[in-house]
Amino acid sequence: MDKENLRNECSRLFKVNTLDDCIDLLDVYSEFLFKVVQKHHNEPVYSSHEADAKIVLQMILTKVLHLKSVIIGISYESKDGSRLKKIIDPTIVASFIRNIYETTGLFNLIYRYAKNPDEKYITYLLWVHSGLLYRQRFESAITSPESRLKFEKEKEEIESIKTAIEKTELYAKLDERNKAKIQNRLKEKEYLIRFDETNVVFMHWHQLTETMEIKAGLLENIYTYFSQYSHPSNVSIFQFANMFDKGEEAFRDLTIFNLKIAFFMFSIFVADYANVFPQVQKTFDLLNIRDQIVINFHNTTARGRGYSINDAWKAID
Repeated sequence: MDKENLRNECSRLFKVNTLDDCIDLLDVYSEFLFKVVQKHHNEPVYSSHEADAKIVLQMILTKVLHLKSVIIGISYESKDGSRLKKIIDPTIVASFIRNIYETTGLFNLIYRYAKNPDEKYITYLLWVHSGLLYRQRFESAITSPESRLKFEKEKEEIESIKTAIEKTELYAKLDERNKAKIQNRLKEKEYLIRFDETNVVFMHWHQLTETMEIKAGLLENIYTYFSQYSHPSNVSIFQFANMFDKGEEAFRDLTIFNLKIAFFMFSIFVADYANVFPQVQKTFDLLNIRDQIVINFHNTTARGRGYSINDAWKAID
């Protein structure tokens, strides 16, 4: 492909103005992520921390593939022959992309944003602790000896996590106020925190745009926007009522808008994953030049050239 054709093809996948363009871009992500699973999943890891990171990548791959299936659309024909023509429900797309945002933001917070091993370790352990503690709620549903044994084992693990956090050098350096913040997160089954040196800062999901260092104002209030579709808010209902008006069919434009946010998230994830696992960078560098440029474009558009995965963009500069 000559430079002019490469520029045109990249431009199409930068702008993603049609659903067909969006599907093509999703194929770019799925091809790369699948290559990573094939080439790197069985490489040795040295901690459960790293092993879990690899599973997150597999989850992102399935989210890409499921998102593609959702935007292909649905139709229906009743027994009397009446038909619902093919539509896409943007509220389903938005709800799904909120999960993609959460997964990408959490991965960044634990695996890239954390400034030293203890920060990473404590944040990771809080995440694990939260999941296990929530599972303890299901004790009343235990019906087998095997499930009871697993329940008791996880109960012990919950206590060992608390001890492991308290034994870290970073925790020992915290003053009593900040140690109490960690204990609060353990008690409340929460894990979104960041460290400002020895100061513990509570985080909320909408603030993950800050830790991902997304450009100020670019995705302001985007988490709230997606949340209104993830819950049956009155706003989501009256907006839904107007999405499929004949001749307007705003659902297509809204779906494309939502997908553009997903593309930011997928590209940010790829950049962060390659940063955590440098061997994956080599696989990225072997991609078709168009795919390298396009994936990186959505990452640097969101965060700036300082987060660039490589310099492939120079091929069309």
